[in-house]
Amino acid sequence: MSRKKDQRERSAARRRLAKEHRWTYTDWHPERLQLCAGALGVDTEKAMAVDAVSGTLDSHWFSVFDCVTDDPSAARTVYLVQLPAVLPLVAVSRHSLVVDTMVPLLKRLVAERPDRHLYEIGDPAYDAIHVVECVDPETAARLLTPAVREFTDDRRWLEWQVDGGYLFYAQPPGPRRGRDDAHAILTELRSLVDLVEVMDPGLWGEVADAVPGDGDGDGRAGAEKVPGNAGGERRDTVRAAVSDAVPSTGAQSAAGPGGGPSAMVRGGPAHTGVYPKGTLPSGFQAWSVRLPDAVVAAPVVCAGTVYVDCADGRCYALDAVTGAARWSFDAVGALKQTPAVADGTVYVVGESGVLHAVGAADGQERWRQRVGHSGAPVVADGLLYVVHHPANLLRDASRIRALDAATGEERWERRLPDGSAAAAAVADGRVYVQGARAQLTAFDAVSGEELWHQGSTASQLSCCTPSVAHGIVCAGTGAGQLYAYDAATGEQLWGVQAAGVVDNTPALTEGVVFAGDSHGGVYAVDGNDGGLLWHLPNRYGASSPAICGSSGWIVGTKYGRGLFKISLSAGVVLWRHALDGRGTGPVYADGVVYVGTHAGTVLAVDAETGRKPARARRNLRV
Repeated sequence: MSRKKDQRERSAARRRLAKEHRWTYTDWHPERLQLCAGALGVDTEKAMAVDAVSGTLDSHWFSVFDCVTDDPSAARTVYLVQLPAVLPLVAVSRHSLVVDTMVPLLKRLVAERPDRHLYEIGDPAYDAIHVVECVDPETAARLLTPAVREFTDDRRWLEWQVDGGYLFYAQPPGPRRGRDDAHAILTELRSLVDLVEVMDPGLWGEVADAVPGDGDGDGRAGAEKVPGNAGGERRDTVRAAVSDAVPSTGAQSAAGPGGGPSAMVRGGPAHTGVYPKGTLPSGFQAWSVRLPDAVVAAPVVCAGTVYVDCADGRCYALDAVTGAARWSFDAVGALKQTPAVADGTVYVVGESGVLHAVGAADGQERWRQRVGHSGAPVVADGLLYVVHHPANLLRDASRIRALDAATGEERWERRLPDGSAAAAAVADGRVYVQGARAQLTAFDAVSGEELWHQGSTASQLSCCTPSVAHGIVCAGTGAGQLYAYDAATGEQLWGVQAAGVVDNTPALTEGVVFAGDSHGGVYAVDGNDGGLLWHLPNRYGASSPAICGSSGWIVGTKYGRGLFKISLSAGVVLWRHALDGRGTGPVYADGVVYVGTHAGTVLAVDAETGRKPARARRNLRV
């Protein structure tokens, strides 16, 4: 194919790509080449930027163009993504697959340039080495953060560079393909945009407002600013609320007459997602355990033991410090709900519809009760509450049962106004259940008397378990609303709209509500009026955070394959850890964060650093 015909076809393909995504196309754009000519090592008077496509992708301004010269073998496609702020350095990250070839070459090249510095970080136990060539040693050290290292660990080898305010990738020079591969262009561009998104925005300094050329993005990353004069006051509110967040009385109420330690979904019977502060156990090292089947519900941690329900039908008890197996209990039927632990007993309900009470120390069954397909069990003040889920959630009714936690004897049973796909929440002598059509009902915890009911005619399926604290009940809906109600009367206090479905139980501290949805990310809203405090965007959604003090931990990104630590006061990412499959909601206990994955892994990492397990501590078998 002649060079002119090749160029015509590529130009037409770029125009189609720009039209399909509503981006801008330009035949010739010399300004684009000026942005990275130095890093590319080309003379702007002898090279051209042609077939340029520019626009925004996930709020990040980008440009894709071909850098061509008189030499056809030197042509290459260049991808530019604007960073939140200017950072004058050049960086290269190398995966271990190319350590033996590329890293020695890079070292040799840098050694020939005495004005440059070479920094590297790597450990044979961690299967990766990362190299930064930089004019500023301090900046190099800041760049080698867990967020960036973890991102490159779980993807194919990628060379990326930062020049000024742009992150860019240039394909190797060579003859251009006869046809433009739009899929390849989008794949490369997406990898760069994803890299920008996982970086802590604080790494790059203050957000830059300027957007070059014809780009129409705002170049922002991280938390959204709150508009209006109330922004500063609202941020002060969230900082004060989360500075010393502790579990409320309702969240950690006594489990039974024995008053022993308890743990269940979202931290306690009120499901606030707030966990007490603790120190890292002596001798703890990050670990991961591989179970025979998927872990689809969050584990619970109680008195030094991690209890995990697995889809293979077994409940596993693991040592919280080492990950070693203590016992397993066969429930005969897939286990897909978080177990509850109270007063020395573990309560497990499986797909078979049988509720098992198992000794926390030895894994021996104490009693069983048929309850039907149900949500996660909840224990409070000596009573065990289970909500039955009908086969057709939008047509058939559900029922809630209260059982004696010690014997399994039924105390009361009530029919719910509609079907339910959630678990009960218990606080201050009341039980709250949300229905599949977003109806919310409160019962007396001891007698089962209905106290109030909030009706709804929603048609979208709602699966959110409510949370209760500080006199309010919060729940999300299938239509993406987040509501707050007066816990005593059922009066609606406020409602806000999220970008996606809110199926994750909101986290509550005094004065602030945190919620994750299916498409927008994580939101912090004022508990008094629902006003937005900050928003940490993620187009794939996120879990609600597990909270301890001023920090939170969430699971998010595409297919839920990332564990993040975030600042609750500012709404920014502090570190990121890649997961081997879709993750459950995170759990915090004694300075450690635990999470399960659909690949069958249970992971335990230091809550402060997020450092992943060394090779010898990975994929331990039970």
